[in-house]
Amino acid sequence: MHQPFYKDIVRNSYVMPWAYLHATKDYYGMAALAGEFPEVHQTFNLVPSLLLQLEEYARGEARDEMFDLAFKPAADLSHSERAMIAERFFPVPVATMLEPYPRYFQLHERRDPLGYSEEDFRDIQVWWTLTWMDEDRRPKEFVQKGRSFSEDDKIALRSLVLKTIGDVVPEYRRRQEEGTIEISTTPFYHPILPLLVNSQVDDGNVPIAFRFPEDATEQLRRSREFIHERFGRYPQGLWPSEGSVSNDVAGIVSRLGFRWMATDEGILEKSGIHLANGQRHRLYQPYVRDGVTVFFRDRNLSDMIGFHYMHGSPSDGAEDLVRRINEIPDGGHITIALDGENPWDYYAKSGRDFLRFLFDRIQKEPGLQAVTLSEACDRMPAEKLDWLAPGSWAGANFGIWIGHSEDHKAWEWIVRARGVLMERKGIVPSAEWDLAHEELLVAEGSDWMWWFGNDFSSDSDAIFDSLFRQHIANIYYLIGLPLPDGLEIAIKKSLEGRRTVMPPPIH
Repeated sequence: MHQPFYKDIVRNSYVMPWAYLHATKDYYGMAALAGEFPEVHQTFNLVPSLLLQLEEYARGEARDEMFDLAFKPAADLSHSERAMIAERFFPVPVATMLEPYPRYFQLHERRDPLGYSEEDFRDIQVWWTLTWMDEDRRPKEFVQKGRSFSEDDKIALRSLVLKTIGDVVPEYRRRQEEGTIEISTTPFYHPILPLLVNSQVDDGNVPIAFRFPEDATEQLRRSREFIHERFGRYPQGLWPSEGSVSNDVAGIVSRLGFRWMATDEGILEKSGIHLANGQRHRLYQPYVRDGVTVFFRDRNLSDMIGFHYMHGSPSDGAEDLVRRINEIPDGGHITIALDGENPWDYYAKSGRDFLRFLFDRIQKEPGLQAVTLSEACDRMPAEKLDWLAPGSWAGANFGIWIGHSEDHKAWEWIVRARGVLMERKGIVPSAEWDLAHEELLVAEGSDWMWWFGNDFSSDSDAIFDSLFRQHIANIYYLIGLPLPDGLEIAIKKSLEGRRTVMPPPIH
């Protein structure tokens, strides 16, 4: 369960709403669903920087333009706010999040901000909130009403949204205490740990060289303490950001007290354990490196859930997955790991029917038992791994995050800002320096580099580009230094010339 850190710390505002929207829909709903199947033990991985954002929303303190727009009285909407609602308040994919709701789909098809009435805008606001709510928590009377919602309806929905966000952490803690789930975690702001330890760990030709192992340790230490504070126990397991591991990372993870971590099967092959020619059974067991147990996920089974089963019937998908699992020889442990929130937007009814069919089949299958990864550690001896190769789930390398000139530019800004920050330690008041250091840790997160380069693109490229540079700018602002020349220029080449993407500096 992960979202980037969307908050600009200095301006105390959120630039994108996805943390709160997934909280009302999937972060709460997935944990609640686990409670229906107590024999199907699962591991949920929670990223601290996500929970940090949810806590602020739950307190009603998050300043988020999209959140505010969703609940602002329709009669008070300005022309620009109406245009923003018409542009942003229709989620994708259309087939699963709009078409099932006739009134919402009709408004989407019109897509006419100048022609929408006040009632139309109010209905768009309400349906935006409803479609981003868990299927089992969505008020049925609102769904049945369908249209002509009132401002009182919106007020009631806002209260339910805040309560649902506030229930996320208690729901996971409840499931943990029941023994149904295990909670694992990720480095605090989701950095690629092996790159922090050594930027050239997988490719000596990477043109920017740096080593910040102390930052990797700090991100992990903070994460471990954060989860302990919220859930009453230290996490035993780690899903390193993007499944990114290396030999050095294994040592750091072990020394900090983690028992296990998980990554992709491609890393196992890269580490010298060949899975072809009748050797695939070697995937279905844990390994140990430098005192930490390592699990390698079955990529195909994971991707079937993440990318394929949404196209067929829920029962057929569940049946097919169990059939595939049963084809694997007895006595093995199969690790299935995937995004906790993103696939369900593409499933009918947010995938709840599919998951219920699947969990029910697993419960009833005599040869299968769903266990947490700590339970698997207890049951299966781990084979020694002589070397843990560097890499991520994506091609068993780090190309997405440091393989493009735009990635290199972003890392150059991090290295440069980190240098001046460390030089000002003891000179700048500790409160300001600590906040600037927080901004550095945020900037080290993996999500910024995900969108740089030519690997991925979205309609939000400019926002991600801007927010990354804003985090860098905040470091300089907090330690009392002028912004360096060039920071106002977009990193992503497709945004060239857009020098004013960032908000103006604070004076």
